[in-house]
Amino acid sequence: MDMQSAGYFVFLGTLVILHRQLAASWRPWMLLAASLLFYAQSSLLNLGIIAIACAINYAAVSFLSGASDGRARAGVFAAIVAIDLALLIAFKYCLGPLHYRLGVSSSLAVALTMPLGISYLTFQMIAANTDALRRDWALGGTRRDFYLFGFFFPQITSGPIPRAERLLPQLSSGDAPTSEDLADGCRLIAYGLFKKLVVSNRLNDYVSEIFAPPSEALNLHYSTVPTAIGCVFNLLNLYADFSSYVDIAIGSARLFGIRLDPNFDRPLLSTSVTEIWRRWHMSLSFWLRDYLFMPLLIRMGDTGNLGVVAALLVTFGICGIWHGASWTYLVFGVIQGIAMSAELTTRRWRSKRLKKLPVRPIKMAGWAYAMSVFVLSEIFFRASSLDDASTIFERLIHVTRIGDAQDLFAHKGPFDFTMYFAAIALWFGISRAFRRAASVSTPAFVLICALLVLFLGHLGNGRFIYAGF
Repeated sequence: MDMQSAGYFVFLGTLVILHRQLAASWRPWMLLAASLLFYAQSSLLNLGIIAIACAINYAAVSFLSGASDGRARAGVFAAIVAIDLALLIAFKYCLGPLHYRLGVSSSLAVALTMPLGISYLTFQMIAANTDALRRDWALGGTRRDFYLFGFFFPQITSGPIPRAERLLPQLSSGDAPTSEDLADGCRLIAYGLFKKLVVSNRLNDYVSEIFAPPSEALNLHYSTVPTAIGCVFNLLNLYADFSSYVDIAIGSARLFGIRLDPNFDRPLLSTSVTEIWRRWHMSLSFWLRDYLFMPLLIRMGDTGNLGVVAALLVTFGICGIWHGASWTYLVFGVIQGIAMSAELTTRRWRSKRLKKLPVRPIKMAGWAYAMSVFVLSEIFFRASSLDDASTIFERLIHVTRIGDAQDLFAHKGPFDFTMYFAAIALWFGISRAFRRAASVSTPAFVLICALLVLFLGHLGNGRFIYAGF
């Protein structure tokens, strides 16, 4: 069930009405049943697989929360992490690619390609078990609550990746949403639909043509300017698409009085790559920091900057591969690690030499650097292969003049080309209105977004990008 579809909002609206009518003790049961139904519509077989994974993790978390034998706890923790990773690797990196290479088309093969949300569920469960091992959190709810934690439908497809100590108590309480929850939920959902249907779907047309493999492109020799525009649009498209899903997910949860962790904090205003990753896909960034980077750094001992650099490269290499079994994703991740390592190792040098210079030009230069690195690295994220990525870089490096209007428009026409920039401009305006709840009421904001979607929305561009991860 696509979270931009009319069916999803009928489903969500029905649940919100039912949720308000039920007693507090029945609300968690209703949310669990709804979440299982939401998952079942994608695959009954994979529903069973994920349910078994939740049961095994529940047993492990229960043991880690209550046991005192250090050796036994370490053994159980190692076993459950191995099981979770084996499940992820089997489906995401073995069965999926094998199904693609063999061209298998049977319903069983398609069903087994990759269970919905398995990447996020794996990280979610590893975090819960790690926190239980560290005694940072102990399981206090029932088996029902833990299953709801694993299957909670707004965030199961693409996150945010929740922490058990923050989400589980909310799921088990059965509290009714406040008027503020309902208003903020509607506001978030309206903003998310605007970004998806008016901005992301529209920009995606241009980006898809610029990044199309030679066998699919309308023009094999796009010049430098449209290629550069396509690269910038690619970043804006990815940000609008992923953040729109997150807004709809967080907004949906708020309608039940449940607050999911934020996932974006205006990352395109960052002045360094390190800052970008503190503000972009925050639940993943903080997961990588707490459960991968810091443990790696601790194990390396007192190795100074060399250890930090090694831990960064390993962490973001794994971050890249987490997105998919492709060299392009690995290169994307390694570039992030290299950029942050360079920022770390030159921090003292930069602070000494730049502290006497005017602040504003330094910030502008930092912003230009950070955005350039991110725009260029996202070429690998979008490209189908390293060869396709190299084609994009060749177009950028070997500067060529625009051939004709169709070259500039990527064969989309002048009206569509104008609408790309109009959508971005509208995004700036709607973003300001979204943040100013005191001056733009929720009903007015929802109405504005609805009208923009109605008249300027670009429908039919398929799933959210991050639903594939």
